[in-house]
Amino acid sequence: MTRVLRTTLFLILASAAFARDVVVLPSGTTVPIRFLERLRSGRDSVGTPILVQTLGALVDHGCVVVPAFTRAAGRVVLSRRGDLFGGRGALALQFDSLEVRRGSWVPIDGVLDSLEYTPAKDVTETGTVYGSRGSIAKRAAFVGIMGAADIAAAPVALFGGYWIGRRGPPASIIAGEVGALRLMAPLRVGLGPTCEDPDTRAPSVLPELPTFAPRSTTKSRLPGDPINLVLFGTATDLDSAFRRAGWVGPQRGTIRTVTKEIVAGLANREVVGAPMGSQYFDGRRQDAAYELSGPNTRYRHHVRVWHLDSLSTVWVGAANQDVGVKFNPFIGRFTHRIRPEVDDERDRIVVELEATGCADLIDFVAVPGAVPEGKNATGQRFVTDGRAALVLVRACDPVADLLVDRPLD
Repeated sequence: MTRVLRTTLFLILASAAFARDVVVLPSGTTVPIRFLERLRSGRDSVGTPILVQTLGALVDHGCVVVPAFTRAAGRVVLSRRGDLFGGRGALALQFDSLEVRRGSWVPIDGVLDSLEYTPAKDVTETGTVYGSRGSIAKRAAFVGIMGAADIAAAPVALFGGYWIGRRGPPASIIAGEVGALRLMAPLRVGLGPTCEDPDTRAPSVLPELPTFAPRSTTKSRLPGDPINLVLFGTATDLDSAFRRAGWVGPQRGTIRTVTKEIVAGLANREVVGAPMGSQYFDGRRQDAAYELSGPNTRYRHHVRVWHLDSLSTVWVGAANQDVGVKFNPFIGRFTHRIRPEVDDERDRIVVELEATGCADLIDFVAVPGAVPEGKNATGQRFVTDGRAALVLVRACDPVADLLVDRPLD
């Protein structure tokens, strides 16, 4: 009897120890991810390997189970180009492994859950993504407008036949696009020897933050965008961190670059490094600017940054996202429409800089004089919590090959 009790007690203690050492993440758990390469249905065939970067930690009872900025891998399992008369292309991904610590991979069963530029209705429960398109009725209406404009019958017929009969758009994912993968089966992950608090940040010694204006302005001193970033680092470190994250500087606004943007807009294509308008801080045009293109010219993430003074390594920035195009009667031309929630763009930039390994979020501080909502010089409405993210930027390590330590078939 004593032996039986000892055996039972041992099994209970062993089970308790095992429970503390292993966490089971349930099916349905989502992991935020960022795509490192472009994918397109019909071009990338079934079996094409994929590799993404995770953007958020998986946490259980206050302990980090899987840290942020690891990787997930998988392959394309469906790739169908668009059909004639508008039939949409389709793309499906299967994620089969997750990096739980650097170089340590575990098998998973995961599918794509959401994508930044794809409406939720175009992503199925099984992770199949469909290309977005206008209906044939909308295409026919467009041809009807051409006819109403008294365009000759032959061009209308030729263009209308092409426009209505052309293939539907493929499903596509662009480099830098964020989304989420969803676990289709429970995932068992072993815990490390200690519990890491997800909110713990390494303390850093920063220079005293000087006072600065809460908003940029136009050249004529009209109010611009709210300041929502404070970056500490050299110009070289700042540039290398943004470029490591896939962001690029805008091209100069010349006839060639503007024409290229207009043509891309008509063709519904993206433009990398599209020209960016100027804003001013303390009477100075931005010292640098960075952008990340969306699937077409209507969408763009961007930030303008200014040196607080030539002797410091402190920069302030105004970040927001373009989500459309509108006509501005005050300047007689089209301008981008911004997403009102500018804090989301601030937070996105912080995460993407941290993901490079070249930056650390230190804290958020209230900006004196900031307004919770308002409009910029072009009439674009914004809302904000009035805080700026303090980010310490450092020299980037040499670029590591993201395919190193990737799980083998």
